[in-house]
Amino acid sequence: MKFVSIDVGIKNLSFCLFNKKSDSNYYQILAWDNIDLTEKYESKCIEIEKNSLCGKPAKFIKDSKCYCLKHSKQTNYLLPASEFQLSFLNKQKIQKLIEIANKHNISYEKPCKKLELVNTIHEFSVTNCFEAIVKTNANKVDLVTIGKNIQHKFDHLFKDHIETIETIIIENQIGPLANKMKTLQGMLSQYFIMKNNNIRIEFISSSNKLKEFIKENDAKLDYKQRKQLGITTCIEIVSSEFQYADWATFVQNHKKKDDLSDCFLQGLWYIKNKL
Repeated sequence: MKFVSIDVGIKNLSFCLFNKKSDSNYYQILAWDNIDLTEKYESKCIEIEKNSLCGKPAKFIKDSKCYCLKHSKQTNYLLPASEFQLSFLNKQKIQKLIEIANKHNISYEKPCKKLELVNTIHEFSVTNCFEAIVKTNANKVDLVTIGKNIQHKFDHLFKDHIETIETIIIENQIGPLANKMKTLQGMLSQYFIMKNNNIRIEFISSSNKLKEFIKENDAKLDYKQRKQLGITTCIEIVSSEFQYADWATFVQNHKKKDDLSDCFLQGLWYIKNKL
């Protein structure tokens, strides 16, 4: 039996695909990740680290190749700097431009005119500097773009499972500040319904995932403390229970432990209380 637990987000949507084989007494995780719905493609570092692809989120790009901060420093390219931007260069006096050129060993004709030196420095930067990868602001992404990215990413993520997934559980979005998230909740539901009309969709209260782990003295925890409790609980479980052990390092090293933990614990609650 397969089901997917989803923690709703535009910039950070986390999902966990659980599965229990017919001859097994426990559930395993087939897929678990955090994805960005603001971009169709996520830029990953292409450098090799310990005989495998680095795969960390890329910060810079050069000649269509992406690099994380660590690996960008291991190349001969320079990081982007304001002193190379045309808007900055055009405002500088000739003496400042000469200082920038000398600092980076940029050759130029002497005597030189300001416009020529500005162009020389800028051309140097185009050839020798990385271009920063600018992340999209989640608040500025329209719903049509989000919908297209859901289709593109989910088609790839669930292509081998969509016909055999029985249930999708999605954290229910409530409150006046969650209008866009509520819309996204509906879009996610519609995606799975259109892919497999037999799939059951359930909306789960956010309070459920920590119910079994909150002690009496935890009742007054604030939002940040509850998030930390979720992370701690998740890591303890995946590190101690053999069926999840392969994912322990993945969670511990991930920058979005909180969202990964939320969808995982929501899935555990569903297993214990609904299945």
